[in-house]
Amino acid sequence: MKAISGLKTLLILIPLLLVACDKNVVVDVYEHVDNSVWTWDDFKSYSFEIDDIESQYDILIQLRHTTDYPMSNLYLFVEVTGPSGQSLRDTINYPIAEPSGKWIGKGNGNIREIRYMYRNQTHFPDKGIYSIKLEQGMRDPKLPVSDIGIRVEKVIP
Repeated sequence: MKAISGLKTLLILIPLLLVACDKNVVVDVYEHVDNSVWTWDDFKSYSFEIDDIESQYDILIQLRHTTDYPMSNLYLFVEVTGPSGQSLRDTINYPIAEPSGKWIGKGNGNIREIRYMYRNQTHFPDKGIYSIKLEQGMRDPKLPVSDIGIRVEKVIP
């Protein structure tokens, strides 16, 4: 039991240490989905702070799914809210597999991991805390998704 606990701790610390080494990453986080089934009512929210409004940023959505995923895409509702309450809501079509059925993401076994460029070279107008809320928008109320997250990184000219 201690070996499993130590392994979980190690799996949590390694990504944190890697992010700490990359000064251009504002946030890089995954949230585990209960029972690896993402439901309609399970909204995922992430907050991060922007203190450099002169730079541009890439916003990526990160996903881990099983090979049991029944479709080739994932519709997401994405809401970005700024420090003064302004918000932007999008519906995106996140490709999961090629038309041939080959998974786009990387992985071993039955887990695949994929990043989707949501916003490229985005400018945040105000300093402060921003939040991103993700909601699955598929017709199927339960999807075999194990983890969902975001990554925000400063664009280096």
